[in-house]
Amino acid sequence: MHESGDASRFAKLYGDAQSALSPRMAWNLWATAGMLADVYVDEATWDLLEEELPPLVRSHADKTWIARLVRCFDAIADRLASGDVAVHRLARCTGEEMALHVVIDHTESAWHDGMLSTPASLPDKLDRDDDFDGARDALFRDHDVLLLFDPSLDGLDDLEGELHQRFSFANLHPDRWFLPFSDSQEG
Repeated sequence: MHESGDASRFAKLYGDAQSALSPRMAWNLWATAGMLADVYVDEATWDLLEEELPPLVRSHADKTWIARLVRCFDAIADRLASGDVAVHRLARCTGEEMALHVVIDHTESAWHDGMLSTPASLPDKLDRDDDFDGARDALFRDHDVLLLFDPSLDGLDDLEGELHQRFSFANLHPDRWFLPFSDSQEG
Protein backbone atom coordinates (compact mmCIF):
# COMPACT_ATOMS: atom_id res chain seq x y z
CA MET A 1 0.00 0.00 0.00
CA HIS A 2 1.17 3.51 -0.67
CA GLU A 3 2.60 5.94 1.86
CA SER A 4 0.59 8.46 3.83
CA GLY A 5 -0.60 11.63 2.16
CA ASP A 6 -0.11 14.24 4.87
CA ALA A 7 -0.85 17.63 3.25
CA SER A 8 1.95 19.37 5.16
CA ARG A 9 4.38 16.80 3.79
CA PHE A 10 3.33 17.65 0.21
CA ALA A 11 3.64 21.37 0.95
CA LYS A 12 7.19 20.79 2.20
CA LEU A 13 8.23 18.40 -0.59
CA TYR A 14 6.77 20.37 -3.49
CA GLY A 15 6.59 23.95 -2.16
CA ASP A 16 9.88 25.03 -3.69
CA ALA A 17 9.47 27.17 -6.81
CA GLN A 18 11.95 24.86 -8.56
CA SER A 19 9.88 21.74 -7.91
CA ALA A 20 8.67 19.94 -11.03
CA LEU A 21 5.17 19.81 -9.50
CA SER A 22 3.16 22.17 -7.33
CA PRO A 23 2.04 20.77 -3.96
CA ARG A 24 -1.56 20.57 -5.20
CA MET A 25 -0.59 18.83 -8.44
CA ALA A 26 1.56 16.32 -6.56
CA TRP A 27 -1.25 15.71 -4.03
CA ASN A 28 -3.85 15.20 -6.75
CA LEU A 29 -1.63 12.84 -8.74
CA TRP A 30 -0.82 10.92 -5.54
CA ALA A 31 -4.48 10.64 -4.56
CA THR A 32 -5.47 9.48 -8.03
CA ALA A 33 -2.66 6.92 -8.22
CA GLY A 34 -3.69 5.51 -4.84
CA MET A 35 -7.36 5.44 -5.82
CA LEU A 36 -6.59 3.64 -9.09
CA ALA A 37 -4.39 1.13 -7.25
CA ASP A 38 -7.24 0.47 -4.84
CA VAL A 39 -9.83 0.15 -7.62
CA TYR A 40 -7.75 -1.99 -9.95
CA VAL A 41 -6.54 -4.39 -7.27
CA ASP A 42 -9.95 -6.06 -7.69
CA GLU A 43 -9.84 -8.49 -10.63
CA ALA A 44 -13.45 -7.56 -11.43
CA THR A 45 -12.18 -4.14 -12.59
CA TRP A 46 -9.40 -5.40 -14.84
CA ASP A 47 -11.54 -5.14 -17.97
CA LEU A 48 -11.81 -1.40 -17.28
CA LEU A 49 -8.04 -1.13 -16.93
CA GLU A 50 -7.46 -3.09 -20.12
CA GLU A 51 -9.64 -0.59 -22.01
CA GLU A 52 -7.09 2.11 -21.12
CA LEU A 53 -4.22 0.16 -22.67
CA PRO A 54 -3.05 -0.03 -26.27
CA PRO A 55 -4.76 -2.86 -28.20
CA LEU A 56 -1.43 -4.68 -28.67
CA VAL A 57 -1.00 -4.91 -24.92
CA ARG A 58 -4.43 -6.36 -24.29
CA SER A 59 -3.49 -9.64 -25.98
CA HIS A 60 -0.60 -10.05 -23.50
CA ALA A 61 -2.51 -9.01 -20.41
CA ASP A 62 -2.97 -12.21 -18.43
CA LYS A 63 -3.67 -12.17 -14.68
CA THR A 64 -0.01 -12.01 -13.69
CA TRP A 65 0.72 -9.21 -16.15
CA ILE A 66 -2.27 -7.10 -15.04
CA ALA A 67 -1.40 -7.62 -11.36
CA ARG A 68 2.10 -6.29 -12.08
CA LEU A 69 0.63 -3.27 -13.86
CA VAL A 70 -1.67 -2.55 -10.92
CA ARG A 71 1.38 -2.49 -8.61
CA CYS A 72 2.77 0.27 -10.84
CA PHE A 73 0.03 2.60 -9.56
CA ASP A 74 1.21 1.99 -5.99
CA ALA A 75 4.82 2.61 -7.01
CA ILE A 76 3.84 5.95 -8.54
CA ALA A 77 1.83 6.91 -5.42
CA ASP A 78 4.71 5.92 -3.12
CA ARG A 79 7.26 7.99 -5.04
CA LEU A 80 4.96 11.02 -5.11
CA ALA A 81 4.38 10.75 -1.33
CA SER A 82 8.10 10.42 -0.65
CA GLY A 83 9.10 13.28 -2.94
CA ASP A 84 11.12 10.88 -5.10
CA VAL A 85 10.09 12.72 -8.25
CA ALA A 86 13.35 13.63 -9.93
CA VAL A 87 12.57 15.03 -13.35
CA HIS A 88 11.93 12.21 -15.81
CA ARG A 89 12.54 9.52 -13.18
CA LEU A 90 9.17 9.00 -11.50
CA ALA A 91 8.34 6.07 -13.79
CA ARG A 92 11.13 3.52 -13.82
CA CYS A 93 9.76 1.05 -16.36
CA THR A 94 7.31 1.09 -19.26
CA GLY A 95 4.50 -0.27 -17.09
CA GLU A 96 4.97 2.60 -14.68
CA GLU A 97 5.04 5.04 -17.58
CA MET A 98 1.67 3.77 -18.78
CA ALA A 99 0.31 3.84 -15.23
CA LEU A 100 1.50 7.44 -14.87
CA HIS A 101 -0.20 8.42 -18.14
CA VAL A 102 -3.42 6.87 -16.85
CA VAL A 103 -3.01 8.68 -13.51
CA ILE A 104 -2.46 12.07 -15.16
CA ASP A 105 -5.38 11.54 -17.55
CA HIS A 106 -7.73 10.61 -14.69
CA THR A 107 -6.50 13.49 -12.54
CA GLU A 108 -6.94 15.98 -15.35
CA SER A 109 -10.46 14.73 -16.07
CA ALA A 110 -11.39 14.90 -12.38
CA TRP A 111 -9.91 18.42 -12.15
CA HIS A 112 -12.04 19.66 -15.04
CA ASP A 113 -15.12 17.93 -13.62
CA GLY A 114 -14.55 19.50 -10.18
CA MET A 115 -14.22 16.06 -8.60
CA LEU A 116 -10.86 16.48 -6.81
CA SER A 117 -10.70 16.98 -3.07
CA THR A 118 -7.45 18.86 -2.54
CA PRO A 119 -6.67 19.92 1.05
CA ALA A 120 -7.24 23.66 1.49
CA SER A 121 -4.06 23.82 3.58
CA LEU A 122 -1.90 23.23 0.50
CA PRO A 123 -0.43 26.44 -0.92
CA ASP A 124 -1.87 27.70 -4.18
CA LYS A 125 0.46 27.76 -7.15
CA LEU A 126 -2.33 28.72 -9.51
CA ASP A 127 -0.19 28.69 -12.62
CA ARG A 128 0.91 25.10 -11.99
CA ASP A 129 -1.92 23.47 -10.06
CA ASP A 130 -3.72 22.57 -13.29
CA ASP A 131 -0.74 22.47 -15.67
CA PHE A 132 -1.15 18.87 -16.74
CA ASP A 133 0.91 19.38 -19.89
CA GLY A 134 3.70 20.77 -17.71
CA ALA A 135 3.42 17.72 -15.44
CA ARG A 136 3.68 15.44 -18.47
CA ASP A 137 6.74 17.34 -19.69
CA ALA A 138 8.40 17.16 -16.27
CA LEU A 139 7.60 13.56 -15.36
CA PHE A 140 8.34 11.64 -18.57
CA ARG A 141 11.60 11.03 -20.34
CA ASP A 142 9.55 10.48 -23.50
CA HIS A 143 6.08 9.47 -24.60
CA ASP A 144 7.08 6.45 -26.69
CA VAL A 145 4.61 4.13 -24.94
CA LEU A 146 1.75 6.23 -26.31
CA LEU A 147 2.86 5.37 -29.85
CA LEU A 148 1.48 1.88 -29.20
CA PHE A 149 -2.03 3.37 -29.53
CA ASP A 150 -1.32 4.28 -33.17
CA PRO A 151 -2.40 1.37 -35.41
CA SER A 152 -0.32 2.76 -38.30
CA LEU A 153 2.80 1.95 -36.27
CA ASP A 154 2.07 -1.76 -36.04
CA GLY A 155 5.25 -3.64 -35.14
CA LEU A 156 6.71 -0.80 -33.11
CA ASP A 157 7.20 -3.19 -30.21
CA ASP A 158 9.08 -5.75 -32.35
CA LEU A 159 12.70 -5.79 -31.19
CA GLU A 160 13.83 -6.98 -34.61
CA GLY A 161 11.52 -4.65 -36.54
CA GLU A 162 12.67 -1.73 -38.68
CA LEU A 163 10.97 0.93 -36.53
CA HIS A 164 12.47 -0.40 -33.33
CA GLN A 165 15.94 -0.65 -34.84
CA ARG A 166 15.71 2.83 -36.31
CA PHE A 167 14.51 4.62 -33.19
CA SER A 168 15.83 2.37 -30.36
CA PHE A 169 12.64 2.28 -28.33
CA ALA A 170 13.05 0.94 -24.79
CA ASN A 171 10.89 -1.95 -23.64
CA LEU A 172 7.75 -1.32 -25.70
CA HIS A 173 6.87 -4.98 -26.10
CA PRO A 174 4.46 -5.96 -23.28
CA ASP A 175 6.80 -8.77 -22.20
CA ARG A 176 9.38 -6.07 -21.38
CA TRP A 177 7.12 -3.50 -19.69
CA PHE A 178 8.31 -4.31 -16.18
CA LEU A 179 12.05 -4.33 -16.86
CA PRO A 180 13.71 -1.33 -15.21
CA PHE A 181 15.03 1.37 -17.51
CA SER A 182 18.81 1.31 -17.63
CA ASP A 183 19.03 4.70 -15.90
CA SER A 184 16.44 3.97 -13.21
CA GLN A 185 17.22 4.47 -9.57
CA GLU A 186 16.08 1.48 -7.59
CA GLY A 187 14.88 1.68 -4.05
